[in-house]
Parts: sequence; C-alpha cells; structure tokens
Amino acid sequence: MLDLTGLPSEAESVLHSMQQNQPVVIVTDTVGITALSEGERRALLAEIDVSDALARVADVQAQWDVASTTHWNLKPLHLDLLLPASGDWVPAVRAEVNKGNIFATPQVMVQFMRELLEADSTASKKLAAAELVRSLISIATEQQLDPEFESGTPTPAEFRALDQKYKAMTPEGLQSVLHQTLHDQSAAALFNTPRKIECLKADAFDFWYSPWAARAHDSLGVAPAETFESATGIAFDDFLRAGVAVAEAIGADQTVVSLNDLSDDERMRSYIAENMALDLAGFREQLAADRARGDVKLQRYTFTRYPFLDFGDGNLLILRANWATERFFGDPAQLDVVAAFTSKGDKTSAKRFNEGIKYQFEDIVGGALARIAARSARVDALVPESELEAQWTEKKGQKPSVCDWVLRAGPVAILVDATHHPLNAKLAQGIGDGETYDADAAMILTDGKFKQFASVMRLVRRLGWSGLPQPDAIFIPFVVVPNSGTPSSMLTELDYGQRAQQVFAEFQGRVARPTVLRLQDLQLLEGISEYLPGDVVTFLYKWRKFPMPLSMYEFLDVHGKPRPVPKHILRTAAALDRRLDQNSSESR
Repeated sequence: MLDLTGLPSEAESVLHSMQQNQPVVIVTDTVGITALSEGERRALLAEIDVSDALARVADVQAQWDVASTTHWNLKPLHLDLLLPASGDWVPAVRAEVNKGNIFATPQVMVQFMRELLEADSTASKKLAAAELVRSLISIATEQQLDPEFESGTPTPAEFRALDQKYKAMTPEGLQSVLHQTLHDQSAAALFNTPRKIECLKADAFDFWYSPWAARAHDSLGVAPAETFESATGIAFDDFLRAGVAVAEAIGADQTVVSLNDLSDDERMRSYIAENMALDLAGFREQLAADRARGDVKLQRYTFTRYPFLDFGDGNLLILRANWATERFFGDPAQLDVVAAFTSKGDKTSAKRFNEGIKYQFEDIVGGALARIAARSARVDALVPESELEAQWTEKKGQKPSVCDWVLRAGPVAILVDATHHPLNAKLAQGIGDGETYDADAAMILTDGKFKQFASVMRLVRRLGWSGLPQPDAIFIPFVVVPNSGTPSSMLTELDYGQRAQQVFAEFQGRVARPTVLRLQDLQLLEGISEYLPGDVVTFLYKWRKFPMPLSMYEFLDVHGKPRPVPKHILRTAAALDRRLDQNSSESR
C-alpha cells in the first residue's frame, strides 16, 4: 500500500476497520487451482453453446446489480453458482464465499461476456458449472494481479519489499504512484457501482422535465424532453416508458425481453433495436475496436451504449441490468440527442444542447443546495454567484472571481462550485494513465476551482457581508461534478488535500480540506440533512476536519451511520411514475 506517513496516529486503526468490512476477491492461489489463460478460455468457449452461457452470465450479473442496490447480500448468488459445480477445489471456494469473499464481480462478469461474444462457436454443448466458476476465478486472478507481486496472494516479504520501495521514493515518485492508482481506482468505481432505480428516475425527471436553465439557448425549446423529441423523433415519455418496462422485467428476474413488451410504438421499438442493441456480428466489430484501443479490463462504453444483445427474433438479452436501466434514465440519453443532431448535420443544435446540459446541471445542484439550506438551522443564507459578484465588485466592469454559491452559517462559509466535468473517455475506461489523471485534476482543481475558492476566501475576509469584513471566517469548500465525474475515496481525498496545500496556504487553520462531490454525493448530503441527528453544517465540519482524509461514504461507514436517500429523490421518482402512467392512459 502507499506510504501514509504524516497521517494521524489513528489512521492505522481506521484503515484496519475499513479493510475488515471489504470483501476480498477470490483468486486461484487462494483456492488451490491453476488459472485458465485467456487462450485456454478461448479454446473452451469455442466448443460450448455461447447463447446459453451468455444468458446464464447475464442472469448472475442481474442478481448482483439488484443485490448491490437493495440488500447487499452477495453470498447467495455465489453459492448458487457453486451448487452444481464439482471438483476437489470447490469446497475451498465455498469456504471463501462463506467468509464473505467474492469472485463474480461486474468487472469479471463483463470480461467473460466479452470473451463469450468474441467466441466463434456453433456448438450446442452446455458450459459446465465448474468450467464457469473456474473461468470467472481465472479472470478475477488476471485482473487482481499486481506487477509488483509474483502472484495474486502476495507474501509478507513481498509487502515488506514494496513498503521499503515506497519509503525510498521521492515525493514526486510517490505522487506518480498515487495518480496512477487514482486513475485505475476511478475507472473501476465507475465500472462497478450501480445506482438505485429511484435515483435514476429522479435524476431523469429533474433534468429532462424541468424547464431549460435561463442561460440555455431559446432554440432548444421549453425543456430538454422537448429537445429530445425534436432531435430523435421519439417522444421522451415513450422513451422512458420503455425504460420502465426494462426495469420491471429486471425486477421480475427476467434477462430476456421482447421488443413488443417494451413498447407498442413501432418507431420506439426500431429506435431501441437500432440504437441500443447489437447482434453478435455487431458486438464482435465493436469489441475488436475496444481491443484496438487498449486494455479492455475497464472499458465499458460499448456495453453502456448497447446493453442488449439482439437475438434477431424480436427478443433482446439484457447483458447488464444496471447499464440497461441507465441507458434510458442516465446520461446516455443525452448523448442520443447530440448524435441525432449531428447525424442531421445540425452541429449548432448539438453544441447548444451540450452547453445547455452544463447550465441545467448547475440549476439541479442549486436546487439541492436550496433544500439543504432550508432544513439547516445554522445556514443564514444561500448566496448565489450573481449576488456575490454584486456585493464584491469594486470597479465597474471588473467582476471578481467567485464560486457559484456560498452557504453562510455564522462564522462558517461553505463554498460550492458546480462544474459539469465528466471524466474523459480514456480516464473513465482505465486506458489513460496517472499523468493524464494528474493533468486533468490540475486543470480543473489545482489551477481552476481551488484558486477560485482562494479568491472567494480573500473576498470574505477583506469585504465580508454587507460591508462587514470577516477576518476570522471558517471555510468549507467543495466542487460538485456529475455522476460521471471522479468517484470519491480516501485516496482522492488525500490527493485533493495535497493539491490545495499551497493554494490555500494563507488560510491554514481556517479552511477545511476541499473535496469533490458527485451529484449523487450531494444528494446523500441532502439525505443526511433530513434524517441524521444534528445540523448538516456540523456534519460537514466534522467530516471535513476529521483527522483521516475520508470520502463521505467512508466517514459514514467508520461511524456506523446509514446512507439515507433524500425525500426529494423518492417524491420525484414517484412523480415520474405518475406522469408516465397518466400520459399512457390518455394516449390509449
């Protein structure tokens, strides 16, 4: 692990507590079997019924996605996989599973799906249960292998040697290791983590059905849903109804759906078939392009764009449940609009829509902050950018550098800036590198938002509020990015603190470590403001000043606190369901 010298004395116990709660991925060395190489797996798959195996793997992946958004009990699906398996090594795997360890992770399952789709087989032989489990554990072993170690189960001597290597490194060398680790970790988190259907529905309603933000171009229409229909020719209600049908099928343990069951509109059925599904030949072409781009371990865009395998008979196989629901309710629908405008040669509308996304995102963040502020007894005011500029402009025509909002809470000033900055395709799919990650973070944070926050802190100290300087103000700064931005972790928190150290040097002792929240993290903060005891300002202060640099999720876990879903999510998801039900009834 990385050298954490300089962290507080309690760091070791906190880390130990966090590690104890994390399942371990089972590798071949742990259970005493030899890993099947990629070539050996390819030979095996060339002799089996690929369609049957794909359906079985898709079913397991659906069980994982449902479990990890509801009860988080992953043991049953692993034990079910092992139940029909035979071999002297199976009891060892079962023992690991009973300890809470895993092998059928999304990364592993999707890699195996990829290999099945690439297999050139017309055989009818069924893949044996033992062959399936061994293949999955073999892939897990490949993915877990660290070049610093000889096997998937490093020895104490290897750990000691790595520790000595890190201790001998220069600070710059350690930073390079951290950035590469963050590159890998961010792509893995984006790949693996599913979201609750209620959250997806609420986000869709907030984005698509709210009026366009004031700064969006008038040509886009009244709301993004109208823009979607203008670009694609598909009514957005019909689009989401098909998504609801997919979600309901998943909830009923179905992995094969009929296009006729998704929509009674031929245009909608054609849209799904042409834009969301590929047949076997189409997948092979796309997957070959993936391999040409680099390591496929964390590449997911082919599957997020095309989450269905078209059997050619009007039926579709849901390859991954979470990506199928996100295809309708998540960000991919925004890409459909851009693609539709571009295919018509209307690059102007495509550009305006992309710009509108950024403005709409800022409005959504502002709405969440307003609800958080309204529930806090400590927040005196939520001051938007326009008021900050008006209050602190000293020379006409020279606007000061300010953030999007400040939540005033007595001596505490919570500084917030929203930036619609998804990770780019290479970083998001694990085919970039640490240097690229560092350059991206430096551009957005170190040389961007953090300097902007420093400007605001100086203005608060020097000019204050209503002409009263606030030299003793305490600052809590954070940036909000979309859910496709960098996921939070202890290592990102460590990195943000190091990046801000020099920029915030003059405020040390009066400023908390800055952080970056994805929209879903801000929504969690809203849930905390509603359900956890105490004021949200107090929670923020305790979290951001905690001796260990932890993400919000880690901080809650360490303190045994739940992750509450805010009422707005539940109300808005229900509002979407009512809209779709009502409009469907009216159209009959």
